[in-house]
Amino acid sequence: MAKIGGACVAATLFGFLALASMVKLGFVAGGGHDYAMALRKSILYFEAQRSGVLPPNQRVSWRASSGLFDGKANGREN
Repeated sequence: MAKIGGACVAATLFGFLALASMVKLGFVAGGGHDYAMALRKSILYFEAQRSGVLPPNQRVSWRASSGLFDGKANGREN
């Protein structure tokens, strides 16, 4: 039973070391990325993809309400 416990400890330690080395490499390789800006642009993209009646404070100036009459020809308004 001691061998099984030792193998689990060794595997866990090896896993932590592998994870730590990957995290360290990730920070070194990706040090110049601005994730806050990427998130802001992603949210803006999804706001631009909305349809229906849009609020007056819509940030995408070229986008207007759309899809208001989808399904009307088939007798379905919603």
